[in-house]
Amino acid sequence: MSVLIAVDKFKGSLSQSEIIEVVSNFLSHHQIEHSSVHIADGGDGSIDALTQLGWQRKTMTVSGPLNNEHKADYAVSPEGNRVAVEVAEICGIKYLQGNLRPYLASSRGLGEALSQILPSNFQETLICVGGSASIDGGMGILQGMGISVLDRNGKSVQPGLAGLEKAFEIDFKTLVSKREELFGDSSLKVLSDTSFPLLGIHGAARSFGRQKGLTRFGQIRAELALRRWFRISKEFNPQIEKKKTGTGSAGGIGFAMNTFFGANIESGSDFFVAESRVGKLLTEKMTLITGEGRIDSTTLSGKTLLPLLKLARERNSRVLLLCGSADATTLRYLRKEFPIVGVVKLSDSGEGIEVLMNRAREILAEQLDSSYQKRWFA
Repeated sequence: MSVLIAVDKFKGSLSQSEIIEVVSNFLSHHQIEHSSVHIADGGDGSIDALTQLGWQRKTMTVSGPLNNEHKADYAVSPEGNRVAVEVAEICGIKYLQGNLRPYLASSRGLGEALSQILPSNFQETLICVGGSASIDGGMGILQGMGISVLDRNGKSVQPGLAGLEKAFEIDFKTLVSKREELFGDSSLKVLSDTSFPLLGIHGAARSFGRQKGLTRFGQIRAELALRRWFRISKEFNPQIEKKKTGTGSAGGIGFAMNTFFGANIESGSDFFVAESRVGKLLTEKMTLITGEGRIDSTTLSGKTLLPLLKLARERNSRVLLLCGSADATTLRYLRKEFPIVGVVKLSDSGEGIEVLMNRAREILAEQLDSSYQKRWFA
């Protein structure tokens, strides 16, 4: 009887390390052999997960989403040939502390970060794009690299969606020069936590506008600005597609990295499942304990949970699912499709959201104890 713990953070309440500690204590109490791995999906926590896997943490100074300078971590692989940056760490929504500014928040810090780490010195550059604050189509990346984006009067536009609405022209000459200077032959990968495209009903504005602070009318404005940005960008790269998978990630950062710098967009979940060697650790008849803070329709669109569930099904392993709360429809689907033997939800404690967030660690321990069934591990 053996258990593998591979669970994502409960955003805003519990880190991976905290969850692993609670679950490990629970398993040790019941004398159940277990091990754990750190995982991520390309969103916030990706650098933490990489450092747990042996990557070296380094620090740089960049602009946050509202142009305030701060220290941000990035990571270099043990071999020294790969480097990873995380949008959430550089210009993420966490720096707004609930004061959302969708028209002013920018991805400029990512452009500054890439300029500092100089990807051309590495064989591969990984850009983890979840947890962003902006919805600027990745325009800020260009601005952070010193590439001008101009309005109809030939003046530089301000960062953020407010500037994107006025964008008319990109300094393509400088863009080509910077692309060669910064990236050279380095392979670029965008590790995305979503498969949504830049435009349309499932695009960046419609899917993520609300969480960035946009009203319904604001989402329409953002969609129109992104459509104009797409047309401008097409002058540089005629091959770009409106519905390309993952280009809507991080308010269009995925689109900009793919369009202007040739980055491949890949599933962050798949990358971390492979990097953490979960596939080698999970064997037949084991129990996989996995989960995330909120299980809902977005769970099926690029989050960490889905590839882990598929792996468990492939390996004929059992799954114990942990979460803060869950959408009933999504949960029914997951139970039907995968070998889930139990679900432990913090929301089943009956506590309100504020208590759940503040006492998540204790409540998780209590829910595991009160829900425990031998068949989870038999």
